[in-house]
This record gives sequence, C-alpha cells and structure tokens, in this order.
Amino acid sequence: MSRASRILIMAVFLLGTTAAFADESKLGFVDMQRAMSETDDGKKAKAALKKIFDQKQKEIDEQQAALKKDVEDLDKKRTLLPPEQVREKEAELQTRMQKVQQTYLRHQQELSSKEQEATAKIYDRMNKIIAKIASAENFSMIVEKSSLVFAKPHLDLTNEVIRRYNAGEGADGASKPAAGGKK
Repeated sequence: MSRASRILIMAVFLLGTTAAFADESKLGFVDMQRAMSETDDGKKAKAALKKIFDQKQKEIDEQQAALKKDVEDLDKKRTLLPPEQVREKEAELQTRMQKVQQTYLRHQQELSSKEQEATAKIYDRMNKIIAKIASAENFSMIVEKSSLVFAKPHLDLTNEVIRRYNAGEGADGASKPAAGGKK
C-alpha cells in the first residue's frame, strides 16, 4: 500500500469519526444573566432589591449630609474656638465618619446577602428547566454564555428557558411561586 493510499484511508477514517462525534454531540448555551433579568421572578427580585438599596442609600446620604454640614460649621468656627475644643470636635467628626463608613459596608454586605438569597431560588429553578431541556432534546452539554468566546446564535437556549420559567415550569407544585413567597 502506498503512502498516498494510507493518508487517504486515514483522512476518510478521521472525517467519518468526526462526523459520528458531531452527530452524537449536541451543544447549547444559556445567558443566565439575561434570563435572570427577563423572568418575571427576576424582575420582581430586582425591583425589591432596588427598593432596599434606595432606602439604605437614603440613610447613608442623610448621614453624609449631616456630617458635611457639621464639618463646614466647624471650619467656620475654627478660629473662634479654643484649640482643645477644635480637636475634640475633629475627633468626634472622625468617629462619626468611621461610623458612616461602617454603616455603608454593613449595608453592602446585607444587600449582597439579600441578592444571593433572592437569586438562588431562581437559578435553582432555571437549572431544573435546563436539565429538562438537555434530557428531552438530548443535549450533550449546555454551558453558561459568560464562559464562551463564540457560539452560533442558533445554539442559544435563553429564550426557551425564560419562556418555560415564566410558564411555571420547574416550580414546586407545578405553579409559579408567589412574589416573595416560599416555593
């Protein structure tokens, strides 16, 4: 057998193996961030979190405004007050500034925790839906879009996940969970 014949046979074998593998493999992807923001529960969670954020931000803004006013007052009175009283006021203002910063950090942690709590149930339900799609349609792999560099648009399952989620699929009791309620 000549070298050219062996290369031809090997090429045919490789093409046949690749084609067989491609026939057995079915891939898809889901944009979980988009799905989260476009599902009914995701929109409700986002609105609830924004409301909490706005309340916390208002509290921080009020504390900062009061602190700024007191700093400006001290700056105006600095030359009229004895040096020891100025130092006491500066120390008091510094302590208040630290408390405002601590409050800000505490609010950030609370918001992060509430966001995780609100989104965990939604992600779990989406994953159930994705598993059903993968099983029913014989997908070999479904990946999250953020981990992709490129994928053809026809492999995107995001709209199907959103549609099924909003239709109530994956919810315990086969119905959509109440807003803010338990599954």
